[in-house]
Amino acid sequence: MLPGVGCRSGSCGSAVESSEGDQELSACRDHYRLLHQALGTVLEDSFVGVRSDAMAKSHAFTGDLALWLEVLKERPEVSVLQSAAREYQFGLLALASGQYRAAFSALRLAMELSFAAVQWSANERELREWQRGQRDSNWSGLIDNENGIFSKQFVRLFSEVLVDEISQYRASAAAVYRECSEYVHGNAHTHRSLPEQLMFNEAAFSAWHAKASVVRLSVSFALAARYLLDLKAESRAQLEHMLLDNLGHSTGVRVMLGAPTEVANG
Repeated sequence: MLPGVGCRSGSCGSAVESSEGDQELSACRDHYRLLHQALGTVLEDSFVGVRSDAMAKSHAFTGDLALWLEVLKERPEVSVLQSAAREYQFGLLALASGQYRAAFSALRLAMELSFAAVQWSANERELREWQRGQRDSNWSGLIDNENGIFSKQFVRLFSEVLVDEISQYRASAAAVYRECSEYVHGNAHTHRSLPEQLMFNEAAFSAWHAKASVVRLSVSFALAARYLLDLKAESRAQLEHMLLDNLGHSTGVRVMLGAPTEVANG
């Protein structure tokens, strides 16, 4: 608390202390105004040249998630996916503001919540426990080789045609989660690599977008594997263009969409 601001004592009403409090409050406000100006500078730098392409590509995934939320709106686990979408958007906002550690943290949480939505779609008890604050998502469980959302047992229940493709997504998701966790836990190298002041950092900017591309791919695959064959034809049609953009390389996804598989094989 700022000295003289929010004081509970009866002397707070004196003219002298009121004046001192006003000065301190003004100094506080000026401090954050300067920070806000610095945020604006980082924002502008984040959209210079080819950086704007990276921002636009990463931002487009917010629209992809909105489309998934629309077709899944009647499902009980959609609230978890909504939380994931908010975290992904916050990650982009933090990135464009130069708050790089927060950006990596939000990206990690967006992926974890997306995977949790898929996991809990097949276990309503766990979903309800999470909603009541009685359960946390568990990353190691989400990507467990035997029971996680990329396990053969799980994927085979919903889209057997994708079983042979799951290992690459599990491995890449695990790697990105581990890398983002280094920022969450404040590993030593993250303090050396991130700027001490609020300023644009090319390396952090590029690293975030590289990791976000893996998150987008793994989340898109997980959602497609879980839901695509359960959706009505009109819902699949809504998703088709987006899925082919994101997962057109997947022979299994193209098969489920009824698209030519020769394209996926080049």
